[in-house]
Amino acid sequence: MSGRLNAIFVILSFLSLTLSGCIHSSEVPGTEIQGEALIEIQNPCMIPTESDLQSTIVVVVDGVERLFRLSVPNSDAGTKLPIIIAFHGGDGSNEDFQQQNEFDQLGEEEKFIMAYPIAESDRTAAEGEWFLNTAATSRDDNDFTESIVDGLSKVYCVDQDKLYAIGYSLGSMFTYEIACQLNHRFAAVASFAGTMPVSPASCDMSGSVAVLHIHGKLDYIIDYDEDWDWKDGEHEGVGTMSNVPGMIDFWAQKLDCQDEMTHSHLFGGDDVEHIVHKDCDGDVRVEHYGMEAHEHTWPNQVDGVNTYQLIWDFLSDFTN
Repeated sequence: MSGRLNAIFVILSFLSLTLSGCIHSSEVPGTEIQGEALIEIQNPCMIPTESDLQSTIVVVVDGVERLFRLSVPNSDAGTKLPIIIAFHGGDGSNEDFQQQNEFDQLGEEEKFIMAYPIAESDRTAAEGEWFLNTAATSRDDNDFTESIVDGLSKVYCVDQDKLYAIGYSLGSMFTYEIACQLNHRFAAVASFAGTMPVSPASCDMSGSVAVLHIHGKLDYIIDYDEDWDWKDGEHEGVGTMSNVPGMIDFWAQKLDCQDEMTHSHLFGGDDVEHIVHKDCDGDVRVEHYGMEAHEHTWPNQVDGVNTYQLIWDFLSDFTN
């Protein structure tokens, strides 16, 4: 685990342990949610897992207790499990993630772990629940993200080449923090109804990351066609946010994609524009679905495919 990530996990050893589990209830200050600490075990790939849905886990990050919800599939010993970390939208910390049950069920079928981080409750409106456009002095949520991965890797047989992030609205915006700053670990991100700063504080590609972005063109919260100025936080000012086509172009240029395909067609009364940038560095893709008649609410389907399935189909194409 990186030295800057002071994540603390309970370390216990069992001679005959058949299931990774959780112990030690802890209440995070400022919330009423109880969390359990993960049990670290030796050689987690030697141990099968049993299904565990929506357990609440506490982890200490940079001296602060943070919470996430965890769903793990049943799997045989030696099965390497990808991780999807799902970031909720603004004011969504006490709510289910969009299509949460479907993601959990798909994780059981396809054998991947779902982790749902919970934002801190004491941040100001100016800061936002997830820190955006972060600099070295404001890496709290980046550290949290890596701590989730590092902690789960001490408990489960995690596939380190298949780490993914998804998000909705403000959580979608945070997936681009991961794409910019944690691309050395994460293979792909996919999100709905967000954007990113026109001028991110840092976006160095030490690795390659695939990007899928879905957006309703009638979104009146996160504007599709126009740049817009956003709040200045107590940490780093977020600044001007990009229009969605401009953000897609940013990633296509950042990843040096050489080929672009665009097509539009009608599905269920809604024109869907599908843009694919390929032949990119690291053999990744940048894809975008623009839904002509859709607003800010998470769609059940995109272009005739269940949204959770479309996202997984994209993510699972890529390894780091």
